[in-house]
Amino acid sequence: MSINLETGLWRCFKSGETGNFVKLYATLEKCSFQEAYEKFVFEDFLAQGSFTRGRNVEPVNPHKIKSSLDEADNFEEIDTHPLIESRMLKGFRFMIARDGKYKGRLIIPFINSRNKLFYFQGRSLKGELPKYLNCRDLKSSQVLYPFEYDSHKPLYVTEGAFDCLSLQAVGLNATTTLSCFTSREQMLQLAQYQGPLVCAFDSDGAGMEGRSKFLKLAQWARRDDIQTVIPPQGSKDWNEILVKGGPDSLLSAATSTMEMTALTLDWLSYNKGHLV
Repeated sequence: MSINLETGLWRCFKSGETGNFVKLYATLEKCSFQEAYEKFVFEDFLAQGSFTRGRNVEPVNPHKIKSSLDEADNFEEIDTHPLIESRMLKGFRFMIARDGKYKGRLIIPFINSRNKLFYFQGRSLKGELPKYLNCRDLKSSQVLYPFEYDSHKPLYVTEGAFDCLSLQAVGLNATTTLSCFTSREQMLQLAQYQGPLVCAFDSDGAGMEGRSKFLKLAQWARRDDIQTVIPPQGSKDWNEILVKGGPDSLLSAATSTMEMTALTLDWLSYNKGHLV
């Protein structure tokens, strides 16, 4: 067989089967693709600090992640909240911090298939600044919100958690980079996904700039199946469409994807090697 050590893509000449690194790991270890993906991304791979070229990533001790989430002792799961209801996201898991550093904030938990809280965001409810406080230990640029790892459907990548949840609410596979600027660590995680990637950032200036960087990083990670979709005119993001127009309106807007044109591919080729 052959394997590309940079991209993880491989081919078995005897069987004709191909895949990425996660699929190979799952096959050899006789575990599910989702179990392999979570271990690969959140434990071993992060611990080695081996995501990037040309610079070191601060190592993360996978055994420290759970114990360092001591603030979670102050979190209480809630069934509903006025903010959740106003954003039409009642079906998802949320928490409220009753004490500690995140006291009074809405907690957006990142929970893996083993029901382990590995990351979270604390959103302000009373105008506190900053609006979002992130979990310690892991940087937001190192994580993605959990999604259907073994799906082959398009994976929508959003800027924020509420947009990601909005797309998941209408049956789309979605995750978030928690920023309009995708990191190389996140792109290399996304590059392991078996289906096409859809850059679904906001329609404002920051979203457009972030989309440009996303396309550059996609080429760097050797992903040439990128699609883009932009919230229609008059809507800044996907949650706004859900709130104003309902699920059908959001699903219609999000699935009107624009596949990469020859012009886009030429633009990517022209900018090769000039990552910001």
